[in-house]
Amino acid sequence: MKRPFQSIRWRIQVWHGLILFIAIAAFCVTAYQLAWLNQSRRIDREIQRHERQLFKSLTEANESYFSERNNGNKRIPFPEELYQIFETGKIQLPEEALNEFSGNASGYYYFAFANADGELLLKSENAPDQLNFLPLPDEVGMQEEFRTLGNLRESAHSFNFGFRIIIGHDIQSELEEKHRFGWSLGASGCGLWLIGLLGGWWLAGKAIRPIQSISQTATRIAEGNLNERINTAGTDSELDQLSHVLNHSFDRLNAILEQQRQFTADASHELRTPLTILLSESQRMCKRGKSRSEADYQDAFDLCHDACIRMRDLVESLLLLARQDSNSPNHLPCDCDLAPLIQDSCAQLRSLADSKDIAFELELETCPLHADPNLLKVVLNNLIGNAIQHHQGKGHVWVSCRPLVKQIELTVKDDGPGIPEADLPHIYDRFYRADKSRNSQDGHSGLGLALVKAILQTMGGEITVQSQQGTGTTFKVKLT
Repeated sequence: MKRPFQSIRWRIQVWHGLILFIAIAAFCVTAYQLAWLNQSRRIDREIQRHERQLFKSLTEANESYFSERNNGNKRIPFPEELYQIFETGKIQLPEEALNEFSGNASGYYYFAFANADGELLLKSENAPDQLNFLPLPDEVGMQEEFRTLGNLRESAHSFNFGFRIIIGHDIQSELEEKHRFGWSLGASGCGLWLIGLLGGWWLAGKAIRPIQSISQTATRIAEGNLNERINTAGTDSELDQLSHVLNHSFDRLNAILEQQRQFTADASHELRTPLTILLSESQRMCKRGKSRSEADYQDAFDLCHDACIRMRDLVESLLLLARQDSNSPNHLPCDCDLAPLIQDSCAQLRSLADSKDIAFELELETCPLHADPNLLKVVLNNLIGNAIQHHQGKGHVWVSCRPLVKQIELTVKDDGPGIPEADLPHIYDRFYRADKSRNSQDGHSGLGLALVKAILQTMGGEITVQSQQGTGTTFKVKLT
């Protein structure tokens, strides 16, 4: 049973969910922080506004004191002047300020003033018992900060001449609003994440649907239905390209298997004839109750011998083809010249050519190359031998070789009957015979040109053919 995380769809879903969760969480945290930062700035502005309002009320309530010290000039007192009136103990608080900085209702404001020793000079009745005044600055000037202590937000100041101030505000309602906003933001993020998961699951399923189709088709092909192919959408997507590649591979695999089946059938058919001769002759000679002459035994032995030679030639050709196909031809390349090899081949086939009144026309140039001479002889014997054997007689076979720039060209030409155009694409197929009247008993296995092409492919060479019925055939071989 397939485990969930072995599925590509599940893996895509997990990664999609993880990335989506991180993105939504980062967005929610950022939005939460920005919202609280804006809220804190608004609270700080409100505290500063109440602070200015408190100082203005103190100035108005003690206007006579400041006017006397400033020779009748009206202006906002400096913090030093405000601190001095606190030290005299003659400070007066207006009723408006007492009302504004009193009570413990939600969102109340409070204040506290202290001297350098931390002794309270004045504080509102609703100020907390524990007040943390800022330490006095070491240098000339003042220091100030906004801070949050529990559900209180404070603006604290301290001056170098010993004056300390705290203006505070209850932010319990803002904190509750902040928590509600956080929970609603989290719930919205979770909802969005779940919607994203559902969408991702749907998209992942749609994305891998073609893969499932490819897998199912490949499974049916592996089970033996070699003619089935993967349906392509024609969108030229990556999966469509993969489908085309797989279909092409299946076509080649099917063709190879078909060739193997045909090859096995042809090889069995070719071997069956000599085996039948061997079996029938041996049974005939072993049959009791009938006397035979020495000539009868000799004829039977000759038939068996010829059958064995055909089987040996066929097996050797098949073995050589198998070595070429497996890229382990077991050949021994060396420096040689093609021209002497052609002369040797023609010498071996001269008796056959003479029997059909065919004359050789040789045009040979020195063609040095690095190759296995034995394999080259196989190529020459098959090409020149075919030109003679398929010739109707009383004609010519031209064989030439010449060096090109980086290649050597071998040409075998005859003025025989030629090859029908319909047979030309199949002449290199194994066990294919253009002349259907010829068979293995004539010494034609149908492997000659297939063997030639396989050897040349192993050597890195190539072969081409031109033929026209009634005028002859020309094979051109190029070797590197």
